[in-house]
Parts: sequence; structure tokens; C-alpha cells
Amino acid sequence: MSEEKRRAPRHAIWFPMKMDTSGDVIMGISRDLSEVGVMMVAAAEPKPGAKVTMTMKIPGDDAGERHVSGTVVRVMDNDADTGGLWQHKVAVAFDERLEELDGLLEEVARQSTPPAEP
Repeated sequence: MSEEKRRAPRHAIWFPMKMDTSGDVIMGISRDLSEVGVMMVAAAEPKPGAKVTMTMKIPGDDAGERHVSGTVVRVMDNDADTGGLWQHKVAVAFDERLEELDGLLEEVARQSTPPAEP
């Protein structure tokens, strides 16, 4: 088994978020989050390569609502919800690393228990 190489550790944190794709707003739920990006489940399917603005309020974040620019890097079917509202998994890479989030994400992930994958 090969060792996975990531630019930042992922944290399993579920909270609602919005993705603005230059006019269209897609609702979603974060699945995991890092300083450099997010994997979310979404109600609609954006195009890979699309420039987006993510709007999110991370539990415990004193900064309040954040608006973070990024790029859709991957879109796939959400096998856990094929007939439901969250039919797509969407990976977004942030344009800038959010270094100030590292400690907060670790703490929030430690205090929460996200739903298990089916």
C-alpha cells in the first residue's frame, strides 16, 4: 500500500456551505476540510476547473462567515446518496492556504463525530 501524500491534513467536519459558480449557487455539506481545500457533497454538479467562491461558517470560528475562492478539481457521483439530495461529491482546492485554520479544524474535528460512510 502506498503512503498518501497531502499538502495539509484533512479533518472530518460536517457543516453546511455554499458554492458560487459565477452566478449559480450550489448548496452542500462539507465532508472533510483542510487548510488547502474541501471535499463536499452537493445538490448540483459544477464543472471541473470552474472558479468558485465558497461561503462557509466553521463551528467555533471567531472570523464568522468566510468567503474563500478556489477551483473545482474533481466531481464524482456520491454512491452513498444516488437518489437523494446530495448526489455529487465535489473537491475544491482553495486559491490560498488558510493557515490560521489548522488548530481550529483539529479542535472541531476532535469534538464532533461525523456520520459514518455507508
